[in-house]
Amino acid sequence: MSKVVLITGGSSGIGKSVGEYLTDNGYIVYGTSRSPEKCTDSKFPLLKLDVTQSASIASCVLELISKTNQIDILINNAGVGITGPLEEIPTEEMKA
Repeated sequence: MSKVVLITGGSSGIGKSVGEYLTDNGYIVYGTSRSPEKCTDSKFPLLKLDVTQSASIASCVLELISKTNQIDILINNAGVGITGPLEEIPTEEMKA
């Protein structure tokens, strides 16, 4: 039986590349995105997820469990970039 992989931030960049590699090698891959409807060229399904919102996390996990009955591998890849001098970045933005 193939392993089920959940990749946060799977719609682009490293997350997408890893997901494509795993898909090509027999894994059942689900990625996540805050706006999965905007990603039409994915080799694997994308679920809606905002990792900063507890309700979104719970909903995503429940949706995947209802589809597959399992999550074998979690790759936490979601992130955001903040640029600029550290002393000019608002504390709340850093915490988010």
